[in-house]
Amino acid sequence: MLSFCLLTSSVLAYASETVSEPSRVLKIAQSFIGVKEQKNNSGYWVERFLKNVKLSVGNQWCGAFVSYCLDSAKVTSLKIRSGLARRFVTKNSVKATKVLYNNKKIPQGTIVIWRRGSSIFGHVGIVEQWKGKIGTTIEGNTSSGTKGVQYAGDGVYRRNRSIYPLNYFRITDFTVYGKN
Repeated sequence: MLSFCLLTSSVLAYASETVSEPSRVLKIAQSFIGVKEQKNNSGYWVERFLKNVKLSVGNQWCGAFVSYCLDSAKVTSLKIRSGLARRFVTKNSVKATKVLYNNKKIPQGTIVIWRRGSSIFGHVGIVEQWKGKIGTTIEGNTSSGTKGVQYAGDGVYRRNRSIYPLNYFRITDFTVYGKN
């Protein structure tokens, strides 16, 4: 209970500081690193993330995690709140191929979006740092990434990621918002 109170108070205190929206989102996301499911797609924090976007226990929650961080940081420059990762792609999103081939640096706090084949499904996370092909992200509903494990996950983790445009499951877009 004490860790819950400390985490909640630090999130709320940080959200009210006068720093950029993406910086606040990143800091809040980082505060959740290590939160794990108690069972498949459930547990105290997972259920709060899901409830925030009106989804029930058992649903995938990467988009709900990002939405929760955006709401906790009081982000107004990006209106999207969803449990569906692909909804975070906007007309202003930067294509991953542009980032890759132009060795473009992406600002911290940017939303990174994956796509599964040509379906509406994917994954979403928050950029901690990114330049060109590689970067570090904070993601919910992912694995720890240790020992090459690549399955839908059980918690919030920091991940090292790369752009591979021809992969079936691939990063396709970066959604930049607010002022850095």
